[in-house]
Amino acid sequence: MDTYMVFALLSGLFWTATYALIIYRGFKDKAHGMPMYALALNFSWEFIYSFVTPSPGVQWYINIAWCLFDVVIVYHFLRCWKVDYPDLKPRAFYPYAALVFVTAFLLVLFMQLDGMNPALYDQRGHALGMGRAYSAYGMNLIMAVLYVEMILKRKSIAGQSIYIALFKLIGTVFASLCFVIAPYPNAAHPGTPAPGELLWPLLYAAIFAFDAIYVALVYSRCKAEGVDPWKRA
Repeated sequence: MDTYMVFALLSGLFWTATYALIIYRGFKDKAHGMPMYALALNFSWEFIYSFVTPSPGVQWYINIAWCLFDVVIVYHFLRCWKVDYPDLKPRAFYPYAALVFVTAFLLVLFMQLDGMNPALYDQRGHALGMGRAYSAYGMNLIMAVLYVEMILKRKSIAGQSIYIALFKLIGTVFASLCFVIAPYPNAAHPGTPAPGELLWPLLYAAIFAFDAIYVALVYSRCKAEGVDPWKRA
């Protein structure tokens, strides 16, 4: 097994653990553990790259597992949405949530389809991978920011834990290492950014920074609430 595959599997393992803990903590606290906009993007990405334009190799199996976890997270979100939207009536919230999810799905889908369209982009040999990679890291940055916003606005650790924060950070670090330290030797392989692209170092660094801030905020909030963060799964 090459280094790339090891990092990819470790990333999949830590993100799977993150989803499992989000579900566990969410049901225990009766508070959803993923912001709505992040959940809409996340579910859309995993559904599209599982069933519409499936990712290659082992990533396809990982995507399906993540998609199944997301189905549970979406279900729980629809039960606990008032945690973050206490002033909205159901007749206003549900149409708004539907708009968010539909828009997120079309955003990820069209980014993928445009990436596969030879009339729009140069044939670099990895249009599929780039559509997948750009949307994955773009939404990961959005997600990292939204998690920071969630704990700041919620002013509570409900639905959150230090392990969710750490595993999310570590999972993304391993995903980034796939390309930074151990890229595929063939640039045409799906998911490999072209050499010299300026956007990727920014994405790697920014996601790590916001994830690290979130870890610190969860730890600080646990202490403020008199909770041992290491004993709260």
